[in-house]
Amino acid sequence: MPRTARRRPRVSLRCCVFTLLALAVGVVHLAAQIAAPPKVAAPQAVAKPEELPPHEPLDLDEDEDEREDFEGDAARSARVRVVFSTDCTPYQDWQSEVVFNSADVVGHRGPVTRIASGCSPEKEAALRQRYAALYGARARFSLHVTPEFDKDSATGKSYHFYNKPRGMEHFLNDRSIDFERAPIIALIDPDFAFLRPFSDRVAGPDALVIAPWRADELPAFVTEGTPAGQQYGLGTHWLTFDRRKICGAGSPCLETSRRDAERHYPIGPPYVLHHNDFRKLAPVWREFAPRVYAQYPDLLAEMYAYCMAAAHLRMPHARVNHWMLSNVHVGDEGWRHLDALALRDACPARGGKTPNVVDHATRFVLPAFLHYCQNYRVGDFIFAKRRVPPALFTDCAHPPLLAPGLIETQVDYELHPPGNPCREAPQRKPLGRSIVNRTAAAVCLATWHVNAAATRARKRFCDARPPAPVKLFTLATTCAPGMRGFHNNAKGGS
Repeated sequence: MPRTARRRPRVSLRCCVFTLLALAVGVVHLAAQIAAPPKVAAPQAVAKPEELPPHEPLDLDEDEDEREDFEGDAARSARVRVVFSTDCTPYQDWQSEVVFNSADVVGHRGPVTRIASGCSPEKEAALRQRYAALYGARARFSLHVTPEFDKDSATGKSYHFYNKPRGMEHFLNDRSIDFERAPIIALIDPDFAFLRPFSDRVAGPDALVIAPWRADELPAFVTEGTPAGQQYGLGTHWLTFDRRKICGAGSPCLETSRRDAERHYPIGPPYVLHHNDFRKLAPVWREFAPRVYAQYPDLLAEMYAYCMAAAHLRMPHARVNHWMLSNVHVGDEGWRHLDALALRDACPARGGKTPNVVDHATRFVLPAFLHYCQNYRVGDFIFAKRRVPPALFTDCAHPPLLAPGLIETQVDYELHPPGNPCREAPQRKPLGRSIVNRTAAAVCLATWHVNAAATRARKRFCDARPPAPVKLFTLATTCAPGMRGFHNNAKGGS
């Protein structure tokens, strides 16, 4: 699809599709609800004290059990190698540093690897030098570089998500890596930020599922032969494809029932498998991806290809809902845990160093990741990944992002930038209280993690203190020459 200039904020098309699919799936499941840092510069203080929202704590006995499990996850996270696939643009360079820094901040103990496709030799050398300076030459954060895999051989067109299955297969064939040191692999997207250490545990007091799953059916851990994944709003649409052309005659994929397709395969990142299982799945996923794309030339083609590869290999996944936060409007993610959180824990008062959920002062078990692929708006604040300037991480004179404080999140509306900021006013739309709390937490956490990663870079590479923070929304709606260029961060990405 040709790229055209747009003044409106850009939401990832991939996430727009997920939003529509998730809302459709939510209607079906309405009756079946959920069962059962490195130091950073402190925000500028303000004279007026901020009013804290009312807070109802969870049951203390339940809370104690969850804390024990949470602390066990930190130790078991050493068994999990987290990987993510990117291109080699500045747009995904900064996201990669957010992944690395957030993993370090929350105490994830396993290795984390960026699989970068299409880097020039000069860019690869620059990234390796930068990561050594930021994380140490022998740090558990690493870079694996592959050729560019995003061309469709049949059409010659680019499909950026080919990089994921092909890059994953390339990574798994790297003989220099001791995969037994961290035998479980969790494949995430680059626009993820850690909220807590990610372990191989599946079941537990924090586990959330929806029908047809029950929490007591979940395996205790991911092991060889027992993979798991986060539910996404994919449904069973792949059953309508010409599966014989994709999977081949006699494939178990042809025999998959609608019930099994719904139960085991509508999943996405984090995909969590033993490395031996991923070695079996990756080449089939790579083989099926262009065949699915030929029938379904859509952003989600590689995800459906994963579903079909798993079905072909008779590799049913445990399907969970509590590993990720993304879409504030759906009920099939881990929002139940965040809904129990005091907003003060996600949005620190002015002068506070970090959100409490980052330094583990909160008593609540959160999902492991924030998947910030949405545009999050609350009041006149916004977090949108395509508005984050890569210069924030490389230009010492660039201001950090201003985060909302508690008073600023006690609102009941969101603002949408106008199509023409020189002629039109922002559009004001009402928000329900639960959506305000979720959105405010997402804005606060995403903004904090981006600033924290950028601050780490500034401390390593910059001498001067950064200028005062700025709002993304203000930049998006200001009528000023050259302002639109601020948003054209990069091509591609997820």
